[in-house]
Amino acid sequence: HYTPMMASRTTILEEAFNLEVPNRLPPTKPPMSGLDATKYCRYHRGIGHNTEYYWALKDKIEELLQAGYVAQFVKKS
Repeated sequence: HYTPMMASRTTILEEAFNLEVPNRLPPTKPPMSGLDATKYCRYHRGIGHNTEYYWALKDKIEELLQAGYVAQFVKKS
């Protein structure tokens, strides 16, 4: 279960980089097979897939939220 957010993963990732919390966002290696040269992942800083569709990043963003770093992006109901 993930907290509903009101911004894209890319936007939240950029904010995390601006807050200088990259040590809390250690990138994992992207899959080596099936790379798509037309897609760019800001998290991995490389080609292969889009940032928005990288599911492991959703887990990392939830960790940042639980640590209090990106609370401004939580969707208010």
